[in-house]
Amino acid sequence: MEMSTSGSGNVQIKRRLYNQRDLDRVYRKDEPEIGIKDKIKGSCSCSPKSICHHFLNYFPIIGVLRHYKLTKILVDVLAGLSAGFMHLPQGLGFGLLASLQPVYGLYSTFYPILLYVIFGTSPHVSFGTNAVLAVLTASIVEREAGALAATGATGNSSIVNILTEQDILEYKVGVAMAVTFLAGIILLAMGLMRLGFLTSYLSVSFIGGFTTASAIHIATSQVSKMLNIKVLPHAGAGKLVKTYIEIFTNITQTNIADLVISVICVIILLLVKICINQRFKAKLKFPVPIDLLIVIVGTIISHFADLNGRFGVAVVGSIPTGMPVPRLPNFDVLPRVGMDSFVIAILAFALTIAMAKLMARLNEYEVDDNQELVAYGMCNFVSSFFLCFPSCVAPPRTMILHTLGTKSTLNGITSAVFILIVLLAAGPLFVSLPVAVLAAMIVVAMKELLLQVTHLPEIWRVSKPDFVIWLMTLLVSVFVDLDIGIVVGIGISILTVIIQNQLSSGYLVGSPAGERMYLDKRFRNTINDVPGVKIFAFDAQLFFANAERFKKQLYENVFHPATHRAEKEMFVDSVTISEPDSKNANGLESPNEAAPVDQGQIIHFLIIDCSRISYIDIAGINILKQIVVEFGHVSVDILLARVPKYTLETLERSDFFVNYKRDFIFYDIVDAVEFATHSHSHDPIHVHL
Repeated sequence: MEMSTSGSGNVQIKRRLYNQRDLDRVYRKDEPEIGIKDKIKGSCSCSPKSICHHFLNYFPIIGVLRHYKLTKILVDVLAGLSAGFMHLPQGLGFGLLASLQPVYGLYSTFYPILLYVIFGTSPHVSFGTNAVLAVLTASIVEREAGALAATGATGNSSIVNILTEQDILEYKVGVAMAVTFLAGIILLAMGLMRLGFLTSYLSVSFIGGFTTASAIHIATSQVSKMLNIKVLPHAGAGKLVKTYIEIFTNITQTNIADLVISVICVIILLLVKICINQRFKAKLKFPVPIDLLIVIVGTIISHFADLNGRFGVAVVGSIPTGMPVPRLPNFDVLPRVGMDSFVIAILAFALTIAMAKLMARLNEYEVDDNQELVAYGMCNFVSSFFLCFPSCVAPPRTMILHTLGTKSTLNGITSAVFILIVLLAAGPLFVSLPVAVLAAMIVVAMKELLLQVTHLPEIWRVSKPDFVIWLMTLLVSVFVDLDIGIVVGIGISILTVIIQNQLSSGYLVGSPAGERMYLDKRFRNTINDVPGVKIFAFDAQLFFANAERFKKQLYENVFHPATHRAEKEMFVDSVTISEPDSKNANGLESPNEAAPVDQGQIIHFLIIDCSRISYIDIAGINILKQIVVEFGHVSVDILLARVPKYTLETLERSDFFVNYKRDFIFYDIVDAVEFATHSHSHDPIHVHL
């Protein structure tokens, strides 16, 4: 290849013409073909060393300890302690949010933290309780508890009279453990089968709409606690609407003291988080732990002012000390919570891996999707035997670790030790903590998720399909239910892909005068066809769903060979009757000589730009064969250019080349055009750009 430039900025490139056969002969790397049997044998072969290495890969903590530098320990201790300060109030609050008791939130914090230290790979992932998973858990345990209350544990309705609140709570805990167990199994299996790529099917718009809807559900669940109103749990379609109807029906029963506490806490939390932590985050070494301070101050004031006894303020109550005795989950409910567990597993992975990848990009390291799946699975599977509900990352805790510059996953040890101290000794100190304080904290924590609604105008400007996915996921999740919202959101995401393929366009490509480039003729002026050649491009894969559209658009942009052939035969017949020895108007001596279109221009070649046809199936191959045959009847040869590797391999495995010359596949449009314009010349052809 020769290349030269001129002072005017023009570039001239000279190389030989390549069809695909020539290109493969010159540049293809010769590799021995390995059969399927040999591939399976190679993948299954192993040695003691490889087995040991593969096994140790499942325990990233070994590598962390081997390469850990003691200079990092202070940063990790401070970061882990700061994250622990957030774990405490979130654990207490999300324990209530999951329709259990606060102590179960602490259990669901302690065990996942330790397990992620052993199996996780991201220093910034703070595993533990999560608001979205807590509200999903609440919907599941309330549904199952409602069924128990309606029919009785043995199917005898008379047992309802002897079921106590403690019995109902124990049943809820068993259901939550079962969901955690099954979600852990699903995540662990996905990790062992290397299925980390599945999250690519959860679009950003779907996650945005769903998390916003989850925030609305979470905030709604706390309204009754902020007002200290008794609201019956609702499950199924329209439960959010039913909840608000009941709240407004019982609004006169509001406890003013709880309302005042809630308003004061919301104001303080917003002022500190916005006016101090957010405004001065560049100057602060770590954010003010306002959540922890609110919990401590609120507990002290409530205890010494006896807010519960004097004003009827709802408090957390007794928090058991000590660690729970391991026990089996309630396996009887597994068939009924299977789909719920699958949804929770997928969401736990999607939400956590998204945050892990963001931190990896900001801090320039890599995370292993498949090992992360194993870590998430182990965190939930093992903790399910210790009275825990499903867990994953929480963005506020992760952002604190990022702000403090944590260096390794060992920061989780400090967080776990802090929670352990609370469980063993400090739990009774929070007996007087007002529930309204935790409710206010949860509502304020939803601020960023709720403000995602403000992104809608920008999403509308950038992508209308993404706007539809986002909005429909939000509306269905809010007005029907979260589980239905997941199905609808993913379904609409897939539907938009199908519609985009159905709306894919084909168009003609031409060349500007004096330039050797090929541009879309629809949106540019002074783009001319190459004499004797039409160039057609198609912006999509070619498969059963759009194969007919491809053919229709090609015929509309070029011409329909069957119609043209019929018209041409009629024209030739009429000429033969009147003037047997004359030629037709275009100088053609027979109907099979060439195809005249566009006011007399004679077309000898049709070039199809296949650069965007990255996939082709049998229907697409059949359409191509049909086009080759039909244009062949009017003496127009089809040339293929820029054929992707996978598409070419598919064509080779089919019978496409039985009636199609392989020399008609070219490396680039330029090569195809040069071949077409010099097809009758025997001189060597070189490509000039």
